[in-house]
Amino acid sequence: MQSIHNKNMDETLVKEKLDNGLNVYIFPKKEYVKQYAMLSVDFGSNDIDFVDVKNGSKRHMPTGIAHFLEHQLFEDQEASIFEKFADLGASANAYTNFDSTNYLFSSSSNFNQSLTNLLDFVQNPYFNQKNVEKEKGIIIQEIKMYQDNPYWRSYFNLLSALYSKHPVKNDIAGTEASVNSITPEDLYICYYNFYLPSNMDLILIGDLDPEKILNLIRENQAKKDFPHFKNPVSIIQEEPEAVAKKLVKEKMNISRPIVQMAFKDPVKSQKPAEIIKKEYIVNLLLDIVFGRSSKNYNELYDKGIIDNSFSCSYNKKPDYAYVHLHGESHKPDLMREKIKEKLVKIDQTEIEKNFERIKRKYQGSFIRLFNNFNNLASEFINYRRLGIDIFELAEIIDAISLEDLINYSDQVFNKELMVESIILNEE
Repeated sequence: MQSIHNKNMDETLVKEKLDNGLNVYIFPKKEYVKQYAMLSVDFGSNDIDFVDVKNGSKRHMPTGIAHFLEHQLFEDQEASIFEKFADLGASANAYTNFDSTNYLFSSSSNFNQSLTNLLDFVQNPYFNQKNVEKEKGIIIQEIKMYQDNPYWRSYFNLLSALYSKHPVKNDIAGTEASVNSITPEDLYICYYNFYLPSNMDLILIGDLDPEKILNLIRENQAKKDFPHFKNPVSIIQEEPEAVAKKLVKEKMNISRPIVQMAFKDPVKSQKPAEIIKKEYIVNLLLDIVFGRSSKNYNELYDKGIIDNSFSCSYNKKPDYAYVHLHGESHKPDLMREKIKEKLVKIDQTEIEKNFERIKRKYQGSFIRLFNNFNNLASEFINYRRLGIDIFELAEIIDAISLEDLINYSDQVFNKELMVESIILNEE
């Protein structure tokens, strides 16, 4: 057991890697009533092509299989998993994103029993044809519901315009056809490839005794047999630098048009700290140029070109990255025109004038992160899997300079790599 205390944050992280490879991380929070746990599997919707850990063969799985597997693990032979948590006074949930599948609960009592319950149901798969067929109908209804959501529809239209090969362009839940093709055998193959203890992280937050909790986890894991495989290797096809399409337009029954714009950022090999630093630099830049307190935002807002639905961010992973701007507007064409205009002609005096203020905002957000258990767990995982300790983030933010922002201001808004996704009213 290793304990790391950060004096500046007055926060402690206790961590241990168990004999079976499971990574356990504990943030002790004295006198907090709420306790939180998340078991995160390094397996998301992007992981549809991989090398099988058993025999080294290449596998291709239907899109949406990680999400389907998440749903199926809640199928218990005896009782409802959610009811088991509810009986203990805990609230359980799960979600799948592009990069991971996460199982979690929060409680104010019976934490140890709930934690055992979490480990047991995730590590005890039960798939059969009857339950798989039943789940297909549920997930297909979920897909149809999201397809009726104009924002969701326009977002994945945007991603499919940005990327021609990278699986991030695929809907996390898959398609009706891909879901219908999933078999129990597919689920078991993915489970035994990715649901290895060494491919999981367990994050615990609350007023906990680390030694007692670790002993409980060790005892639980010692009762189970796991295959001794190396961690799986996902295969991501090489993505061309160019975008797949420049514009996607669609009509739906909506009250206001939705505009989504993105700039593809071709990925270059970078060290983890460089990936994270660039993520913060570009988000700082976007906040200065188009954040709620910016001159541009308020000018366009006052003219009725954008409203408070407008938002922007930079999403960066080791194998894909893009700048994303989106919002609703009764003047979609004018909104598109003005945003492009402001990004092409970035006012450097605005960067110079607002840099220190916006940087302090991000420093404050990092400190507040430690009081939001759900966000702390998810952010911790994101950065840990890049190889960065969460306490290092403060140093990365502190090291960002005004020159960093100015250097990127003419690099990430390349009009040749810009795509647009528009949803207009059917009328």
